[in-house]
Amino acid sequence: MKTRQYQKKKRAIEKFIKKFGKVDYSVILNEIDIDYDTLMTILTELRKEGAIKK
Repeated sequence: MKTRQYQKKKRAIEKFIKKFGKVDYSVILNEIDIDYDTLMTILTELRKEGAIKK
């Protein structure tokens, strides 16, 4: 089970990607307070869910 903070970060990343239309790791890392490993985990989940494309 993922924590509430994890879910909030996941939603923030999803909104960020929808707003800007691209997945740029460095911009996401600078804009959202998140570490690289968590970012990669969230992006993998979003790809599996079909929320973002490769």
